[in-house]
This record gives sequence, structure tokens and C-alpha cells, in this order.
Amino acid sequence: APHSVTIEVLFVACLQTLCTYFCNVNTSSQVPGRSPSLPGAQWLGPSISKISGVYNEIVSLLAHMDDQDKGKIALRIAFIAETKLAIVLTVLLEKLQKDEQNRIDIYCVLEKVLQQDTQGLERRLLKKIITLASNHMTETQEARNELKVAASNTLVTLARCYFSDVMLELVYRLELPEEFIFITLGNLSSAYALKCIPFLGMILKVMISMLELVKDSRMRQAFCGVLEKCSRAVNVYFMNWEKCPFPRMGESQFWKNILPLYCHVTSNWLSCEELEVKQAVIKALGPMMGILLHKKEPQNPIFKEISWLLEQYKEEIDVFHVTKCCCSH
Repeated sequence: APHSVTIEVLFVACLQTLCTYFCNVNTSSQVPGRSPSLPGAQWLGPSISKISGVYNEIVSLLAHMDDQDKGKIALRIAFIAETKLAIVLTVLLEKLQKDEQNRIDIYCVLEKVLQQDTQGLERRLLKKIITLASNHMTETQEARNELKVAASNTLVTLARCYFSDVMLELVYRLELPEEFIFITLGNLSSAYALKCIPFLGMILKVMISMLELVKDSRMRQAFCGVLEKCSRAVNVYFMNWEKCPFPRMGESQFWKNILPLYCHVTSNWLSCEELEVKQAVIKALGPMMGILLHKKEPQNPIFKEISWLLEQYKEEIDVFHVTKCCCSH
């Protein structure tokens, strides 16, 4: 009888080594156009031979990503992963580490695989995916933005089944301002609004501590993006708190962390000359005000910005978000 996926994975590491070795020797004996297979696999029993076949098929499909429809290849690999998830993920992770040129395409395949039910994924593989994608998002060298976007999207997709694992890794890395950590946190807050609520206090406190370090335009835009999306998640929570499995969190637990962030961005960033930063601040103001209005004190610190918002209709700025912010309250 065939072995289970868990048992099969025990053989993958040694099979990879054997495949790599035999594929690099006696290449003259290979048939042109045929993917190398594990020599002697047919003598190793049906289960091991089957693993070798799956491994080689995934390698072959990835090798032809440039020659064929990438979407069809991703769908084919995702179909294989429905019954051989551990083997497929092992191959994809191996290729992500070694194949720098095709990493973006491989991440797209990985994201497609992770869109299906991955409950029961081995912790070893889960940790590898999270660590590798997080590293690619925060590489100090001039990594392409496309690669960082692909790694970020993969983490957001993985969070559907493993939200806490992904979120804890991002919070752990939120020690210094990092653009794509901000972007990914914002996307997680948008995609899984209620799930992110228990983590928001910790995230907002860390963001308060790094305010003086957020200096360049791109970083400020990403920072405001997190504020906007986290604040929207809180407002969703206010209307749906009864659907959450954890104890109800008081409104003061949110506005006490939002207020210093609100005060800083309105006092220091609204007056900047960069329209992109100003636009990002305005987009965040409405959701933040929605939280701060729950504060049972005079609202002067909040409403003093209303006159400034109205003045923006005279400026060269997209007034859609100005109007949206004003009409929200």
C-alpha cells in the first residue's frame, strides 16, 4: 500500500541528493527533451518510485515556465499538491533558495498552491515558507520590488490557514521601519480584519516607538497605509465584536494607541511638500477619526483638522479621499 505523505517526506531529502547527483553525471546518456529521473527508482518499490516521479515532474514543469503558459503550469502543480502537498512544497522551497532568476514565478506557483486547504502542513515546512518569504521582503540588497510583492502576497495567502504564525513573524521583524513589512501588515489587516485585532495593540505600540525613524517618503506612505488599514479593521471590530471568539476589547484599548499616531502624522506629515505622503495621511485620517470619536472627551484634538481638510480643495491634490474623510464624520 502507498505510504502516507508524512512518511513519504522522510525520503525527499535523500531523493533530492540522489537526483541532483545522477542528473549531473552521465549526461550523455540522457534522451534529449526528457527530464532526468532517479536511476534505479523502479527497483526501489512503488512508493519511492512514485515520489521520484512527482519530484521530477515538478522540477520539469518549473524548468519550462518560460516556454509555456505560466498560469497552466501553476494550476497543474497546485493540482498535484492536492495529494502531494509536502513533496510539492519541498521542491518549491528548494527552487526559491537556488533559482534567483525565476523566484517571482516560483512564488506565484507557491501562492496558487497555498490557496487550497493546507491544514495539517508540517511545522517544518510552514516555518521555512514564512522565514524565506520574510527574508526576501526585507533583503538589504537591491532586490526587485516585484520579488518583495510576490513574497508579501504569499504570506498573506498563507495567513488564511496560519494567521498567528505569519503575524507573529512580522511583529517580530517590526523592530525598524521596513516598507514591505508595513505593506504586508496592512494587507493582512484588510484581508483578515477580525483576526488581527488581538495583535493590534502590540503593533501600534511598536509603531509609536519608531515614529522618529520614519523619515523618507516611501516609508511614510507605507506607514500611513498600515494606520489606515489597521484603523479600518478596528472600526469593523466595533460593529462585529460579537463574532469574535476572544473576550471583547474596550474602545479605550484602541484609541489610546491611535491618538499619539494621529497627533504625530497630522502635526508633522500633513504639512510636507510631497503630495504622495499628504495623500496617504488623508486616507488614514478618516478611519483613525472613526476610532477617536469613541473617546469620551472634548473632540478638539480631532476636529481641528477639519478646517485643514477643507482647505485641500484649493490644492493640487486628489480630493476624493478628502471628501471621504469629511463625510465619514
